[in-house]
Amino acid sequence: MLGCSDSRVSPELLFNTGLGELFIVRNAGNTIDTVALGSIQYGVLVLGAPLIVVLGHQRCGAVEAALSVVQKNATFPGSIGQMIEPIIPAALKASSTGGFKGDALLDAAVRENVRRSVDRLRNSEPSLIQPLRAGKLKIVGARYDLDDGRVDFFVE
Repeated sequence: MLGCSDSRVSPELLFNTGLGELFIVRNAGNTIDTVALGSIQYGVLVLGAPLIVVLGHQRCGAVEAALSVVQKNATFPGSIGQMIEPIIPAALKASSTGGFKGDALLDAAVRENVRRSVDRLRNSEPSLIQPLRAGKLKIVGARYDLDDGRVDFFVE
């Protein structure tokens, strides 16, 4: 599972699992950097994980920060700007399509961020293509709703 580091989105609690049942990679904005990708590859290629879930969530602060860069030319101290850089394309796409505003825009950007990560894992990572083609791996995208606790699997 690739999820956000937000404490409100604990995969073990969301999916009612215990210790040792999930292999989890978490960072702000559920992005794929070298460390995340290596961890995902380890989970699939070494441990044999048959499913990757990219899990975004309602009111994600990292995605909101990327939107503020796009809309307001905001800047952030330290490494925060570099951390949210991979989310900028999702923020740009959500901002330029659909006429979304406020929470709807943020939600559209969260979903686009998940879609982009799923697409990258499915189509751009050579080490994952063979398990995908062989039917040994599935990669899906989902969004967790903080208000009602539901998980919407919208990229299958």
